[in-house]
Amino acid sequence: MKKLLVMALIIFTKSAFAQKDTVGLNIAFTNNTVAYEKIIEVPNASKNMLYSNAALWLAETRPYVADTQLELADPVLSRVVGRVTSSFTESYKVLWQTNYFSHIYNFTVQIDCKDNRYRIRIYNIQDVVGTTYTPIDNLMYALINSKSYTLGNGGVLKVSDLQDRFRTLNTIVQDVTTDISKSMVVDNSF
Repeated sequence: MKKLLVMALIIFTKSAFAQKDTVGLNIAFTNNTVAYEKIIEVPNASKNMLYSNAALWLAETRPYVADTQLELADPVLSRVVGRVTSSFTESYKVLWQTNYFSHIYNFTVQIDCKDNRYRIRIYNIQDVVGTTYTPIDNLMYALINSKSYTLGNGGVLKVSDLQDRFRTLNTIVQDVTTDISKSMVVDNSF
């Protein structure tokens, strides 16, 4: 009986470590999907101003942060929804030459506005390699199970590659959220 309890404790500890490792990447993984959400308080900001700034953010071209497409602007709900494609380029060395690789992600951004606050939700995230779009949830399941993932184009992502993808995703989400936040408080009246 004592051996059974020790064995159960070891198994529990191992599974807790695997969950802790995934959580250590700061990935918002709830209800079996990766989705980021942030509520931002803005004193003395009307719902109408926040709503129009959110619609402007998705309608404008943002070459340094993301390519945006406005899909829904609902003034009754004060909700703006659009698709965003954003990339992060990193360099790596091969012998004496520097090469560059771009991580590209496509996702839905939803901005809900109320007086003095707004909420940014980023969900339906896809990893883009060429013309292959892979749901990020599939990559998260592979990472949780400490397995490699075979992409639709035949490429294989090892666990370390998956961790790198999620670190990059966190950077992209942070950059997009920061850019939205800067645009939300601008007074566009003249």
